[in-house]
Amino acid sequence: MQTKDEIRAAIRELWSQVLDNDQLDGDTDFFAAGGSSLKSLVLLTELNEAFETEFEIAELVGCRTIDTQSAAVWNRLTGGTSATPGRQSVLVPIAKASDPQDVTIIAVHDVGGDVYGYTSLAAELSGKADLHGLKLAHERFEAPRALSVAELARDHVAALEAEFGETRRFVLVGWSMGGLVGYEMAKLLDERSRPVERLVLVDSPYALDPPGADFTLEQEQALLAEFGLAPEGASTADLWRAVRADLDGLAKQRLADALRQRFPLLARVIPHLSSLNDTEFVCYVNRFRSVLNAGRDYRPSGTTTAPIDLLTATQSRNFDPRWETHTSATFRRLSLDGDHFSVLDRRSAPATARAILAR
Repeated sequence: MQTKDEIRAAIRELWSQVLDNDQLDGDTDFFAAGGSSLKSLVLLTELNEAFETEFEIAELVGCRTIDTQSAAVWNRLTGGTSATPGRQSVLVPIAKASDPQDVTIIAVHDVGGDVYGYTSLAAELSGKADLHGLKLAHERFEAPRALSVAELARDHVAALEAEFGETRRFVLVGWSMGGLVGYEMAKLLDERSRPVERLVLVDSPYALDPPGADFTLEQEQALLAEFGLAPEGASTADLWRAVRADLDGLAKQRLADALRQRFPLLARVIPHLSSLNDTEFVCYVNRFRSVLNAGRDYRPSGTTTAPIDLLTATQSRNFDPRWETHTSATFRRLSLDGDHFSVLDRRSAPATARAILAR
């Protein structure tokens, strides 16, 4: 059991990483120090993993300083509510209903492998619905991995069944590539005679092929060679092992900037890349690359018995009428003001939340 001082020191370190600022007092306000709704979910996820707790975003809204968060974590730990030690959490509780619910909403990770993009949505759903985020443990990606959307769906369904048993009902929500994984999950749950209540695709493309999203071995070698991190003839795994071993703080910042410039999608889904430690940096980049390649190789097939709601952004090109052919139930299309990324931001989240809660 950690002491209060050890907890406070650990939380200060998490703040320093997320805010990229090591000059933080105990009474510094998170948002005054450069925090945002997106960074608050990053912090929440890191905090829950560090202390094996299950805080939701609404619980930490009033804990905007290191001191108050330290007290909240201490109270939670001494109250005896913690996760199984050593378990890599893939289900992140991010909103809780005020009253008991018979349906849990599952928000499936995007191409970055995490659920940071659902921050504002979680705030809107707090008190109204039980919302869990479904992510990929970054620790599994010390090197790029060959993945498929079908494999991701199988792993995620197994995680849901392990956590909730065989009777819990689900609404699956997937933004962007999360919708592709969610669709495969719905089909698997059909096979298990556990059809989902609804599948909500939030501006999900029918085929994942974003501009500037190529992430090939040749490109990695060329980029890392600029930093002296590409041994001749090295495999992809060896390349990234060299990065982890040899990357100093300044080079990490420069490499993060180069990755953001060359791969804009990476910058949008991992905004805190440069603040990660060396191991996390490598794992987050490799997770992104692995999930992206899985999405690029995927095309929807078959049908699900789940009704499909397709929420499309007015300023994106992701509407595809072929989604209607993949459900044997009802299909509904709703428009959301904004572009692909803004449909989940603070301004648009209320409308997105209303669409998800609509029966």
